[in-house]
Amino acid sequence: MSNTLTEEEIAEIKQQFKRCSDDTVDAIVSFRQTGDTSLLPRIVKGVVQRYLPADKAGLLKDATEDSNLSELQIESLTMLEIVLDIQDAVDVVIEDAELREVKTMGDVRRFLELKLAEKKQ
Repeated sequence: MSNTLTEEEIAEIKQQFKRCSDDTVDAIVSFRQTGDTSLLPRIVKGVVQRYLPADKAGLLKDATEDSNLSELQIESLTMLEIVLDIQDAVDVVIEDAELREVKTMGDVRRFLELKLAEKKQ
């Protein structure tokens, strides 16, 4: 997938994700332009980081593919906001029922890769 974004589209992404780090925004822009799924962990961690209180930032920093999402101590309403942002970042639709199977950071990456592959079909 190769999709050149206009300056206006990039500005819109920067505005939408202004509370995320520059690295996260850059990863979202790159993903939208290239479809490179290796960027998904950076995007997911960056979006989650946006919602974590400062005292819990270390939990995410140390998170691996096997880290359980419950270890991040994220409340369900916050998790919903995170899911909505991830949907917007990678342009997929995530149904509530599908989220029940997502338990680890690795599950998130694999799930998004599957959704993106389905979208291409």
